[in-house]
Amino acid sequence: MNQEKDLRLIQRFRVEQDFFSREELVRKYLPMIGHIVKNYNVPVMDFEDYFQEGAIGLLKAIDEYDPENYSIKFSTFAYICILRRVFNSLKRSFAKKTFIKSRMISLNTFLNETESCTLLDMIPDESNEPFTRIEEGWIKCRLDAVLEAYLSPVEFRVLQMIINGYKLQDIQDALSLSLKVIDNARTRAKLKLKKILFRYGSLLCPQIPLKARKRKDLAIPLASRRPKAI
Repeated sequence: MNQEKDLRLIQRFRVEQDFFSREELVRKYLPMIGHIVKNYNVPVMDFEDYFQEGAIGLLKAIDEYDPENYSIKFSTFAYICILRRVFNSLKRSFAKKTFIKSRMISLNTFLNETESCTLLDMIPDESNEPFTRIEEGWIKCRLDAVLEAYLSPVEFRVLQMIINGYKLQDIQDALSLSLKVIDNARTRAKLKLKKILFRYGSLLCPQIPLKARKRKDLAIPLASRRPKAI
């Protein structure tokens, strides 16, 4: 009886273009999608995404099911299509996460061949802010090149002085910039570094390109005065 009703709805949708019939089928099998997704124990925040993937699998089943070519009921065919769609989506997501992890540098990596200090030693435990991850002596070699590639001259100078412990008033006096300009530069630098960290996992990742496109016409000229020693 259940199979006969499904076939009638499919027939009305295909022959008469009755979209209400397809909607009725979709509503009928929505609980099946939820059941399949829950069985994979996906995170709550990702449930809706995989539920939508399952819905796409259901629509595909409605479009492709042919009782003359398949010896199984539509409900079974729909289950297989939904299951395959959700599984493939999970597999792609896992492969992407694995790929990202493979491009990250271990926190136990030495900063260079001549130093005994690792990246883990340079990251304070009390904060996850990008600025606190960059301590004195770390702005050199690869890190220095990355910052110069992605930050404007003002952002780079402001960030350097913050790292070295200068106060905002000292930075203002040294660079002849208003506090608002300095604060904006700090905020922009923070956002840029967060994007790099989110994508590559580390500011020292060798995959980070060093030819970033920047608007040089928007750069603010910097004063030549040296800041007061602290």
